Amino acid sequence: MGTAIQTALEELGVTRYGEIAVADLVFQAAFREACASNQCGKYGTNWACPPGVGAPEALEARARRFTRGLVIQTVWPIADPFDFDGMLAGGDKHNALFRRAAARVAPLLTAGETLALSAGACSACDACTYPSGQPCRQPHKAMASLESYGIDVAALIERAGLSYTNGPDTVSYVGVLLY
Repeated sequence: MGTAIQTALEELGVTRYGEIAVADLVFQAAFREACASNQCGKYGTNWACPPGVGAPEALEARARRFTRGLVIQTVWPIADPFDFDGMLAGGDKHNALFRRAAARVAPLLTAGETLALSAGACSACDACTYPSGQPCRQPHKAMASLESYGIDVAALIERAGLSYTNGPDTVSYVGVLLY
């Protein structure tokens, strides 16, 4: 990874990052099935979550068109292990920072296409057009989750040289920019 990329990330406040070969990504149906169980309440509510995001096989094929991935991890303090509001706030902060980082470093990584995948449901719009039949209003800003693609986040973090657990009273989130 080049110095310009490291500098850009650090200027944004991103201090935990690594790289992975796309060939090393682990795709598992169980992660996509967790989406179908609707634990987060977003299943069937937007174009970047299942089933609107597409079939697992098509998503894996889309991801495998790339060769490398920049993995960005953020760690946020929470009051205690049951601080659900703090966890949600951390996820929102992560996705905002990840969006800024992806926009800033994508041109430094490649002159070609990139694919940004992060944590949780897309929040580019206040209200999604899914499932009305209307297309996504902001496809250039829409961002699917790693889980909707069936990506094993624990394996991703490990293969990027990062730590899954980052201390007591913290919550960690991760995104990957494929290029």
